[in-house]
Amino acid sequence: MSLGIWEKIENIRSQPEHIRMRYVWGSLAISMLFILSIWLLSLHESFTIISEDTPEALEQGKEALSGENEPSLNDLMQKNESLRVEPGSDVDATGEDFFQGQLEQKTNK
Repeated sequence: MSLGIWEKIENIRSQPEHIRMRYVWGSLAISMLFILSIWLLSLHESFTIISEDTPEALEQGKEALSGENEPSLNDLMQKNESLRVEPGSDVDATGEDFFQGQLEQKTNK
């Protein structure tokens, strides 16, 4: 004989308090296991995505830090060379022009 949900709730309400607490703790444990399993699945997926992107990001970082084509700030100060506004452009600019251009680009974003 199956009880409906409302009959089951009334049956639990009629039980002594220690039995009702068992139902509470059981429901809590089942709910937390469900939430924990969803969290673990999403965590696994996040780590999978990160591990797939790591080699590409590592190579990009190595390229950015290699500095083979970029003069250091110290070299620029010693040689008194002018800065280029955009990489690859032939237009030389003074340091003030370069920094003003950078400031304008930031404010336009």
